[in-house]
This record gives sequence, C-alpha cells and structure tokens, in this order.
Amino acid sequence: MPELAEVEVVRRNLETWWQGRAASQICIIDEDLLEDTAPDDLEEALLRPLKHPHRRGKYLICHLDGGQSVVFHFRMTGKIIRCDEAAPKYARLSWHIPTVGWLVFKDQRRLGRAQLFNEEELADYEPLRKMGPEPGELTVEYLRQKCSDRRLLKTALLDQSVVAGVGNIAISELFWRLRFAPEVKCGHVDDDEMKKLIDEMPRYFDEIIARSMADEVMYVEEANMQNIFQVYRRDGEQCPRCGAPIDKKTVGGRTSYYCPQCQP
Repeated sequence: MPELAEVEVVRRNLETWWQGRAASQICIIDEDLLEDTAPDDLEEALLRPLKHPHRRGKYLICHLDGGQSVVFHFRMTGKIIRCDEAAPKYARLSWHIPTVGWLVFKDQRRLGRAQLFNEEELADYEPLRKMGPEPGELTVEYLRQKCSDRRLLKTALLDQSVVAGVGNIAISELFWRLRFAPEVKCGHVDDDEMKKLIDEMPRYFDEIIARSMADEVMYVEEANMQNIFQVYRRDGEQCPRCGAPIDKKTVGGRTSYYCPQCQP
C-alpha cells in the first residue's frame, strides 16, 4: 500500500506538472473511482487551475481555483502518472494538461478513490479530521499520551489517528534502524529510545522520498521493481549490518521483516 513517501512523490510531481494550470480535457474511464461525486461535477472542477497539491498522511488533496478540492486515496495500487495517452493499462481517470500531457490515475486493483469537496465539507471529512500529526510533528509526551504501555509499538504507529502516513514498510525499516524487536511494546521503550524513533522518522521518509522520485512511483510488489529497502521483503538475505539472515514474522496482523541478531 502507498505510504507517506509514495504519496509525497506524486504530490511533488503534480506540483511540477499541474500547479497553476487547468485541464483542457477530462476522461472518466471508471466511474467506480468516484466516491459521493457526480462525474459532471468532477469534470467541471478539473477544468479549473490547480492552486496547490497537499499531502496529509496517505491522502493527496488537490486544491483547485473556486474553492473545491479533489481528495485522492490510492489504497493498494493507485498512483498518478504522466502519459502520452489518455487510457494506458489500468487507467481509471485522466485529464490533459496543455504542454505537459495526460495525467492518469492508474490503479491495477481498482481500490483507489477520488472525491470532490467544497471547503466546508473538506474541513469535516472524518479521515482527515481524525488523523494524527505528521511524523515530523511528534513529541515523546504526545506518544506517551496516545500509546498505552501494553500496546504493541508497531500497532500504535500504524494507527493513523496516532501518526499520519506511517505504514508497514516504514515500521520494518525504522525498527531495524533502531534495533527494536518487532513485537516490542510501548512500555518497553524508554524516553531516550522514543526520542530516537521520533528523530529518525522524518530522516527515513526524506531518504525514501529522494530514492523514489520518478515520473511514476513504483511499489515494491510490482514486477521488475528494484527493492530500495534494507530489510522489507528481504527474508533469507543477509542483514546489511551484521550479516545474519533476515527473517519475518506476523506482528499485529501484519508481516514484519527483521534481523533476529540485531533486533532480539
């Protein structure tokens, strides 16, 4: 599933391709993409210039002239790419930006969604309203308040009402960097360790965003995708730090990748 880094790559691309420009043509290929939004209303909105794209957690919010915004949620395989054609494979929505080309919402599993909001509706949109702070805005005091001692740290960090944008890949990578056991509980992490986690999160995401920047963000599960992660989906390979075999286990209902020697 796209996490903070992948959505941020798309946001930065749209800032270059679309900001300050209006679409000249819109093709709604799959109306099931639209949530509580009439196709005609979306078309009318996209014919206005994009003021700026904004990311909140794993959501992409495109603010348009006239006060409306389109919120994209990529779910498992959604992404927005630049293309020379309106309907490449897996396209669900496309809009043409003069001198730039077609911007295409591409989604192999067809689980992503797009929804149009006015300002008042967006302010009351529950997934955004209930979302926790971004990784760079955390404090030890806040996490202590939100995370009971008995709760798995992984489960707490995956809760979007606690921290916005963190996903399963980031957890495996951050825990390996910090030598945290996959099943560590919040109460077993002291304040110094929690501060190291808080400091490492924005550094980690900045690195992954820089490595992922491209006209099309690629997900690690896609064919021919180069795995840019240290431990995620590398079970059986050598740990980059100590050489022990990377292992995996289910923690909190999700697969964790870790080094048994570095993260006992």
